[in-house]
Amino acid sequence: MKKLLKFTLCSFLLTFLIQPILSAENSPFKLDPVKDGILFGSGVLLSGGDLILDNVLKVNRQEYNGKIYDKDDVNAFDRPFMNSYSHSRDKAADFLLAATMATPAVLAFTEQSEWFTAATMYAETLLIANGIKELTKLAVNRTRPYMYYDASTFPEDDIDKGDWANSFPSGHSTIAFASATFTSYTFSKYFPESKWRIPITAGAYSMAIGVAALRLSSGNHFMTDVLAGATIGTLTGILVPWLHTFNQNHDVNIALLGNGLFINFKLN
Repeated sequence: MKKLLKFTLCSFLLTFLIQPILSAENSPFKLDPVKDGILFGSGVLLSGGDLILDNVLKVNRQEYNGKIYDKDDVNAFDRPFMNSYSHSRDKAADFLLAATMATPAVLAFTEQSEWFTAATMYAETLLIANGIKELTKLAVNRTRPYMYYDASTFPEDDIDKGDWANSFPSGHSTIAFASATFTSYTFSKYFPESKWRIPITAGAYSMAIGVAALRLSSGNHFMTDVLAGATIGTLTGILVPWLHTFNQNHDVNIALLGNGLFINFKLN
């Protein structure tokens, strides 16, 4: 999942090398050194914190002790959507997620001057969404649905790594809906009169829903897992670019005086 995230971020940035065939007269988004420093820094801290806690400190790593789980212990809402593990559908979800994460490539049709702005906002969106869902996984122990079925079908890698107990929330759904929402919102802002707004929105969300459905049918998640992931992704996907619709210029003056350090912070 994390390798896929890095690969897609690189692929998205490469798409901005092509020539635009549409143009946006007035940019609806503005980058700001302070605002983007906070957003990007927050994303790095969230995602980086997870890497340290999970891979270095190995916080909350669960070892499977051979316990047999009973479906009757699952709440009535989630129980009807449970499935045993499916390797093919698991991999299909990975491929569809990669495609969904690439949907912001349609923003390459903006003016070239907008490419860096769009890429920056998308990187912030993915970093924050990824950090939130990964840290939540570390804080919440929830057995994946496939653990309630025949042990012979368990994916060995997940059992060995302790990922079998990291069901909540769905990471695939989080990133898929963050990407779909980001694509839909930013494209509509750049091209409010475009006839492609509805097809692009429908296509992006159809792919995101497909990812969530595959995570359910592959036995990796409960319905509440994907709903939580979709909520996190949707909120992040719209909040980050929305914050860039406010045009604020910051002036920071720093002077060393005889009695200390003087800092003048001004918002225009």
